[in-house]
Amino acid sequence: MNKHALAYVRRLDIADATARRVFLLLAERTDAPGDRYRPEDVPEIMGLELQDADIPALAQRAGLDAEGFREQLRGLKQHVRMDVLEHSDGVWEIVYGPSYTRPPKPRPTAPDLTRGGPHPFWLPGWEKYSTWGYDSDPSGQTHLYAQLIPNQDGPDAAPRVWITPPAQVARDLDELAAAVAEGLNPYMLVRLPVSEVKRWLTKPPGSWG
Repeated sequence: MNKHALAYVRRLDIADATARRVFLLLAERTDAPGDRYRPEDVPEIMGLELQDADIPALAQRAGLDAEGFREQLRGLKQHVRMDVLEHSDGVWEIVYGPSYTRPPKPRPTAPDLTRGGPHPFWLPGWEKYSTWGYDSDPSGQTHLYAQLIPNQDGPDAAPRVWITPPAQVARDLDELAAAVAEGLNPYMLVRLPVSEVKRWLTKPPGSWG
């Protein structure tokens, strides 16, 4: 049983009693261990993969039939911001957490990418202290770097992900995005697409079209 997920769902105060009951059952099955160094912190993003074969037993606990439970899953996004993906192979991918429901911040200014930086990195849960930019080595060759720190670690923490030569050389934004995606994947519930990471590097979320 995941205490962080259960506490988060209870705090949402969902008015629809059936939807709330279904969401609490999902919270029990959520895989969100959090940060082992700061176990008191609620993870920014939580989620689970639910097999369709598991639904009848969960439906019975919720006082529903299986199809009624599926309809509740499909409608959860009407009650709280989250992602509910129903895959053709019978797997339900459900992702939620504070980064979905936190009040939006004022839209930040888009960075001038012609300048060296540091530039912000807007991935929710990593946006407070993470930066990236341009640097030059003694030979005059320009490369990009990234220092990524999760919000819960604080401003003085060492980066969890550090993209810099000689271990990794990123010569353009596409290479930097690919390296950042690979570095972040151990901390993510699902693998991040490189194209999405590039957007977190270059565009404030409010400017996504």
